[in-house]
Amino acid sequence: MMLRRRCGLLDFLTYFLSTACAVIFVLVCTILYGTRTQHPHLPAVVQGVLPAGRCLCEYSATFACDTCLDCAAAPPISGNATSDADDWVFSYRRDGSNYGLREDQCEAAFPGLFEDIARAKKHRQTKPNVSEQELSSFELTKGMVRAMIFNGELYILDTFLVDNVNREKAVSALATLHRALVSAPDHGSVPNIEFVFTVEDLPAQPQKPLWVLARRANDDDLWLIPDFGFWSWDMEQLGALSEVAAEAIQRESVEPWDQKQEKLVWRGKLNFAPKLRRALLDAARGKSWSDVGQVRWGDPDFKAHFVGPVDQCNYMFIAHAEGRSYSGSLKYRQLCRSVVVSHKLQWIQHHHYLMKSDGPNQNFVEVERDFSDLAAAMDDLITHPEKAKRIADNNVQVFRERYLTGAAEACYWRALFKAWKEVSFEPVLYNGVEAGEKHARAQKRGVRYETFMLYEPLRQMDFPASAKMAASSSS
Repeated sequence: MMLRRRCGLLDFLTYFLSTACAVIFVLVCTILYGTRTQHPHLPAVVQGVLPAGRCLCEYSATFACDTCLDCAAAPPISGNATSDADDWVFSYRRDGSNYGLREDQCEAAFPGLFEDIARAKKHRQTKPNVSEQELSSFELTKGMVRAMIFNGELYILDTFLVDNVNREKAVSALATLHRALVSAPDHGSVPNIEFVFTVEDLPAQPQKPLWVLARRANDDDLWLIPDFGFWSWDMEQLGALSEVAAEAIQRESVEPWDQKQEKLVWRGKLNFAPKLRRALLDAARGKSWSDVGQVRWGDPDFKAHFVGPVDQCNYMFIAHAEGRSYSGSLKYRQLCRSVVVSHKLQWIQHHHYLMKSDGPNQNFVEVERDFSDLAAAMDDLITHPEKAKRIADNNVQVFRERYLTGAAEACYWRALFKAWKEVSFEPVLYNGVEAGEKHARAQKRGVRYETFMLYEPLRQMDFPASAKMAASSSS
């Protein structure tokens, strides 16, 4: 009798484990299918088990700026004031590409731009200053660069770039940083600093004092930098950000607001954020105002479905959805005289503090993360064209004509240098010697930016290890 009971228990456990394994296997396969397929329609059961990825579905960033956002949202003034006048005002046509604005001009021209720098500095002031030991306490991971500014010159100390895309992003970030450095009106005032930045979408070490492209509201230790696309991006119909802005202005000079298509446009890759982006497709499907679709990079008819950043300016409304983390496409959408319609954002970029979703200076329309109120928002915009036009005009005045200019970017970098210096250590240019001694060239740390840019791609990707290998092979 006892033997029969034991056999029955074993049979039950075997059946239970087999069933559990089968259920888990089916669930995993379902999730893999849902996250990797590019099919626009998914069964409800598959959508129900899709994970949210790295986003928290009910969590989003809320900006409460301490500076004057209403003033920041006011249109740029095209006055004749000179930079020497006490009443100097920013003029887009005159100053938009002026990388050498003084600190007081930066503050006057771009209120609200430096909010995240102030936040990061305030948080770090609750801890000991960043030390050399702290920066050296963690290994560089994919997409990271360690660099230094010393006596106004940029040095590359260490890199870990895993492929050419990684390398292009890092080189672009270094280029914008260097441009802000060499254009500083008071070159001698640029502080000596040492730092680590990453060009990966997702910061791998959010508890470290890293410079990153985007952060979540709870990533207090991270410092935001402008993304690499502010320099340029080697993709069809992109190029330099200022080039895209100029083409958008040219396009809208011949196709003004009243000639735009009264539709909402979006193109993107679904598997970058399948749950979020599929919700957008579902909310817009079959609507008369919708031109929302996906792109499949490998399709033979890819170009037929692709809508470039300037082509988006042909539409009155442009949808925005985050990707693996932030989406670098937002800045291109903000270059159009169109209404940007975005879900509540979770990832913060350095210029997001200037986004206003209500009031007279509203410059975009915000909907829920699941796009459940997208139809209502679109109906409101189409029913009230004067409201839509005002939001589109504000978008241009705030972003294209002010906060996405080269001048604003350079001002941001220099403000970051200054704030970082206040909470970090004094770097050294030479290793293993005391100040005042004679320095051998071999003891100098890193390599100047100008020299680094001459290196072949493979050498740039794993420096200084690549430099040591190159030296040994040539000897």
